[in-house]
Amino acid sequence: MGRIISDTFIMDLINIQPSQLFISEVKLNKVEQYLDLVDLASLDPLPVKKIGETVFFTDGHTRAFALWRQGIREVEVYWDEDDLNWYQYLICLHWCRQEGIWSIGHLHDRILPQGEYEIQWLERCKIMQDRTSNEPLVYSRIQVVEDPQMKTVICDRILRSLPQWFGIEEAVQHYSDAVREQLFLTVLVGEIPVGFVSVKDHNPYTSELYVLGIYQECHGRGLGRSMIGAVEERLLQQGKKFLTVKTLGDSHPDPYYKKTKGFYQALGYYPLEELDEIWGKENPCLVMVKPLM
Repeated sequence: MGRIISDTFIMDLINIQPSQLFISEVKLNKVEQYLDLVDLASLDPLPVKKIGETVFFTDGHTRAFALWRQGIREVEVYWDEDDLNWYQYLICLHWCRQEGIWSIGHLHDRILPQGEYEIQWLERCKIMQDRTSNEPLVYSRIQVVEDPQMKTVICDRILRSLPQWFGIEEAVQHYSDAVREQLFLTVLVGEIPVGFVSVKDHNPYTSELYVLGIYQECHGRGLGRSMIGAVEERLLQQGKKFLTVKTLGDSHPDPYYKKTKGFYQALGYYPLEELDEIWGKENPCLVMVKPLM
């Protein structure tokens, strides 16, 4: 302990979801003995992370549980900004939800002897980590969403988490409303939507990737590629010939959209035309196109 954290705040333990399924009995005994010797007000804050609407512990489960057993319900926390594998954390969150573990108190009957803890939890995590290293998408799946309200909720949550790309409130509201009537696919890790794409039809030959978003913590894992691949396959079956997408033009120096253009180019989309008339001269619009074959 003794780590200095500048920005901390207080949260109720009931509002923080665990990201592990079990507590080590040996570690719990040591933590409880330590807590008996110190001033609880001097404890380091606990690290938490928010993805979507879910706030979860990234570490400190044993201490949080020990405090809960002492009747303490509010704890000091801070946002964990370490470079961790958030995709794997989402898998752990899915496991917890499957087992009905929504807050730290739900671990009260999941205290295991050290040997069993290592088998039931540490070994399970190692298997998952090995699988995601060899098959990055093994715990994800793509689903077509039909319910208009669910489309709006997923779109709004994800776009608001991406202010570098979607920082204009009117645009977020417009996208969240427009997707209700469009083909809408989401990619889930377990049952947690982490990305989406909506598709706008222009004519019998051409459709457009109208808006796409993935939580930044899940970028670079092939989720966007898999969603767009599913869209292209679906459109090919409908006889479509071209798929377009609009992004910020090359004449704008924005570094985030430079990555976006690189992403689309890697998927076979070619620059077609840059236009000022669509989003204005301050935000030149680059139209990109991919032939569907």
